[in-house]
Amino acid sequence: MKKKFLPVLLFFVQCIFLAEAQNFSALKHYQRGRDFEAEEDWYSAGEEFHLALQENPAFGEAWLELSKVSYELNDFELCLSYIENTEKYIKDRPDVLNLKGMCLISLRRLEEAEGVFKEILKKYPNNVEARFGLAEIELYNGSFDKAQSFYLDALKRQGTNRKALLSLAVLAAETGKTDLSENYIRQALKSHPSESEVWYFASYLRAKNGDFVAAEKYARDALQLNGNYEQAYLLLSSILYEQKKYAEVIDICDYLIDKDRNTVTAWYLKGLALYRQKKIDLAIEAFSTALAIEPEDEILRSALELIIDENLPLEDSRRSVWAQYHVLKAREYSRFFKGEQARYEYQRALKIDPNSISTRSEFAREIYKLGQNELYLNQLLFIKNREKVDLNGLSEEERYEYTKTNDQIEALSSLQKYSLSAKWNVEPFYLDKTRWNLGLYYTKNNASLLHPDCQEIAAEMARESFNGIAVTAVNVEKNPVSGFGEAFSAARKNSQDYFILMDFEESEREVCLDAFVYNGRNGIQVAKISLFRTGNDRFSSIIRSFRRKILDILPARGKILARNGNEVLVDMGKNEGMEAGVVLDVIKKGSIRTADSAPGVAFEEKSLLGQIEIERADEEISQGILKQNSFYDRVNVGDEVLVKAVPETGGEVPAERRTSDTAPSADENGNSYSRSEKLTAEDLGLIKTPVFLDLIRKIY
Repeated sequence: MKKKFLPVLLFFVQCIFLAEAQNFSALKHYQRGRDFEAEEDWYSAGEEFHLALQENPAFGEAWLELSKVSYELNDFELCLSYIENTEKYIKDRPDVLNLKGMCLISLRRLEEAEGVFKEILKKYPNNVEARFGLAEIELYNGSFDKAQSFYLDALKRQGTNRKALLSLAVLAAETGKTDLSENYIRQALKSHPSESEVWYFASYLRAKNGDFVAAEKYARDALQLNGNYEQAYLLLSSILYEQKKYAEVIDICDYLIDKDRNTVTAWYLKGLALYRQKKIDLAIEAFSTALAIEPEDEILRSALELIIDENLPLEDSRRSVWAQYHVLKAREYSRFFKGEQARYEYQRALKIDPNSISTRSEFAREIYKLGQNELYLNQLLFIKNREKVDLNGLSEEERYEYTKTNDQIEALSSLQKYSLSAKWNVEPFYLDKTRWNLGLYYTKNNASLLHPDCQEIAAEMARESFNGIAVTAVNVEKNPVSGFGEAFSAARKNSQDYFILMDFEESEREVCLDAFVYNGRNGIQVAKISLFRTGNDRFSSIIRSFRRKILDILPARGKILARNGNEVLVDMGKNEGMEAGVVLDVIKKGSIRTADSAPGVAFEEKSLLGQIEIERADEEISQGILKQNSFYDRVNVGDEVLVKAVPETGGEVPAERRTSDTAPSADENGNSYSRSEKLTAEDLGLIKTPVFLDLIRKIY
């Protein structure tokens, strides 16, 4: 009997030993994962927790930590699935439920998240983490006062809670309550003097207020406490950059790059500092390295392209390499019939490499799709004029593009024999159609954590987006302004029709652009534009949308180019919405002014000289019949015209608000675009996130 029982006993002992060995191995992997978590090495931590779960699939704590790792890596769908596994082994624990609620917030499932946090508070009324979650939901909803009340409620339960104090300090600073913010940060420093994170936030808030000396000291204090605090190094670099201590910026960035060559922000800051030192080639090298690491960083790419445009000769061979990124983007957009986006990317490519025959040919074909034959011919003639260039120096593709244009030019040129430009002997693409002098001014964020100088870059890119708009002349102020007063003074000095005060902010996933449009004559605000974008290509998208919004404010306005009896030629064509039947008012030259307190224009009744009914329109010019307002002929070449009525409605357009909404919406070449291309993030049901929320979410 004993002999029969002995093998069974040995089998059970082996099973127990094997289970204990597996548990020991799982615990070892789990502890390693926790060590990697402490170092914020999320990928290595995740690997260790996976290994722990291979040894013990029922290890609830490992599932929980794996959920946290996924959350830190912004993989929120995966995080939620891991939490579901966690809940099989860990029931109704508040830390698990709080993580679930935060994950739901990140997925913008706010109602579900609110339900989770409220359920926690029913069972655990003093739980502060649930209150933090509810505060974030209120921040998403724009209810800053309610968010503050949840943070204060948490502080009542834990009087020195670090997250509550820091969150209140950041929230107060962002809502303009500087003294209150300072009070909270002092409490945090007093209660947690050994915590590097507290000194980091103290540094950030000082920098935001422009006190860079104190901000530098606090950032260095944070690094004294934690020499591996990468974000503190980057913040210190930004602060030193604002103080023009460029050599120190480069030293810190080199240190961070030596630790991890993939630290894109360090490369970006190094590039900025080198540029400010006039070391252009080294700056370009730094930015190029950063783009190799993160090619989709649009602000970084824009910074590089602005330097290229300003400093490199057009013949530099590297231009074609940098332009290729935009060519590939344009082709992708074109493949999905996104015409406006494709043309924008082709224009960016041609801005970098204007001598590229193949790129210009592709751009011309995009124009041809819209039936813009005159503009298409203009682009082909530009290619043809490359005869001055040695064809042997071109690639095979470019030689092919060059030679095949001859037949197209001949065919299109023959059609132009019957155009208005031939009849009136004018060159429409050489006309000065500038009607609006716009000033673009920007304010500066003193504590930009992702891309210092992003406001300047956004303003410059916004200006460049108007380069193909014939009716606008946009000037951007190189240096940031303190506010409205400084911008208004500069606008009056430069005789600008409108000036725009622009504020640009970014988070890791979103960009926001607020623009206040003012009458340059009297300083009255006439419009406000608020935009935000998320997802891929968000920066270029918000720049394009900004351009469209501004163009929608500007009235369609032209002038008389020539006259033969009652037959007149005006410099407004199909691109400005002209067609047979459109009626224009003729206004005495110099008599039109911007409306006082709204978009549009106004003029005195005595300046109204007559009307023109359009009978024929080409792309850039139109011909019509003049009807005088009086017995005497007072209409001259150079007098201005405004849209009075359009044939679709036959209704009159009030003089004080004849804006471009009376004409089809148009892109940078005057080409019409569909309403589907104008859908905004708000239209799609996306929620605008306060930019500073990313900062609050990083508080441990």
